[in-house]
Amino acid sequence: MRICIPSPYPGGPDTRLTAEFELADMLDYYDVKPDGSYNHIAQTRNCIGACIDPVEAIMHRGVERVVVKGIGPSYLSRIPGAGVKVYLADSESVDELINALAKNELDEIGGKR
Repeated sequence: MRICIPSPYPGGPDTRLTAEFELADMLDYYDVKPDGSYNHIAQTRNCIGACIDPVEAIMHRGVERVVVKGIGPSYLSRIPGAGVKVYLADSESVDELINALAKNELDEIGGKR
């Protein structure tokens, strides 16, 4: 499964999550295997309209799920509208979040676990 986790600069697996999707400096992309192992495959700078639309970036990368600590109503309607599920982070650690998502332990925002 391909996921996106928004993060502060410089991003990557060793960073901590940003408070809200809209405030993220980077969008990090991971390919996650069923056992929870993953590869950090790409990164996009999130300039909030100045560089690239984050929803278009997510769609372009083939993302299936986004994990966030928070998200505003505009993005919360646009991301699922693009066929991508949004999950609520229960940790600031990328490793812990990816593991929890692989085990189906995160709550889908607007959906079910």
